[in-house]
Amino acid sequence: MKKLNIILSGLVSVLGLLVAIAPFTFAKVCAMPKMHCHAVTRPTVFVFGMLIFLISLFQTVLLWKKR
Repeated sequence: MKKLNIILSGLVSVLGLLVAIAPFTFAKVCAMPKMHCHAVTRPTVFVFGMLIFLISLFQTVLLWKKR
């Protein structure tokens, strides 16, 4: 069960990283700088994606050490 938790936590960290880079790569937002999708949505998605990535990476490291 502990190995499964480590694997799932690592998977969540990878998905968080994919969410963070999505607005810049494969799910681009509009190019107009004053539009809401460009000025608010892109930075928000990046911040929350990085937050998910960092928290799950920290959790993965903690679970790995407890093993």
